[in-house]
Amino acid sequence: MNVVFMGTPEFAVPSLCSLATSTHKIAAVVTQPDRPRGRSKIPRPSPVKERAQALGLKILQPVNVNDEPVVKQLQYLSPDCIVVVAFGQFLSNAILHLPRYRCLNIHASLLPKFRGAAPINWAIMQGEIVTGVTAVVMTARMDAGDIIAQKTTPISPDENAGELEKRLSEMGAEELIDALHLVETEKATYTKQDENGVTFAPKLKKENGLILWSQETQKIHNLVRGMTPSPGAYTYFIKNDSPEKKRVIILKTQIHDTRKTKTAFNPGIVADIATCGIHVATMDGFICITQLQPEGKRPMDAQEYLRGHKITGGDMFVS
Repeated sequence: MNVVFMGTPEFAVPSLCSLATSTHKIAAVVTQPDRPRGRSKIPRPSPVKERAQALGLKILQPVNVNDEPVVKQLQYLSPDCIVVVAFGQFLSNAILHLPRYRCLNIHASLLPKFRGAAPINWAIMQGEIVTGVTAVVMTARMDAGDIIAQKTTPISPDENAGELEKRLSEMGAEELIDALHLVETEKATYTKQDENGVTFAPKLKKENGLILWSQETQKIHNLVRGMTPSPGAYTYFIKNDSPEKKRVIILKTQIHDTRKTKTAFNPGIVADIATCGIHVATMDGFICITQLQPEGKRPMDAQEYLRGHKITGGDMFVS
């Protein structure tokens, strides 16, 4: 098939690579315009653009893919299918109905659960133990199209969003080629999503990462995992002899058995300094902070942090 690929972040790169080594022809790659990343103010190409350049593919970077001149360019390319993997722009009906086989999207959840921009993060934060990838026909409603195929995978108890994203990106690449084969050979079945099972995964905001120590240990652990590596789960540290609050990003935690560690400490209180890290009281026990990042500093494990920051029992992490 003659295919146009639309994608932007690192998550979409394995799908582009799989498509490039398949029997399908990539007519063009559409990705977001170069933008500053990190602390640099210099515009940089997206990961998809970088890989497309290495593969020698035609690249389009429209500010708005739905502008008439862009739609005409796509019409000229005459794609049999448009593949969309984390592109970052909504598509108009003019584009959705342009290809012979419509537009196919690879989404990082088991739809209809977690429709939206951040399905991996929200699945972890809400305590899911299984997730996967879904290939759907795109419609005007976000992630609401008919399902062509799904693959599932367990979520490990300590797996964070960055680690899970890498696994799902590889699964999505395999799913894409399988789905295209089903569509091209007319063996695809199109299953409508159960609207009663719909949940949403909106784009993350900085404030979503604020740790509430009065919650259960498992919820705090899930929040840290779901917000790592970005935008980050954060808290504020206060020494018991100082009113100054210092912002800290928590990168990794361990759960202690709450059946054995119920405590009279108020949530957020530092209860102990152990070999694993910093024990902090929660609503139903303790959680151990094993990796963290002081504001403006690099990430470090808890023992390294403690060598430069004196923490004692009674000090406190607050929301």
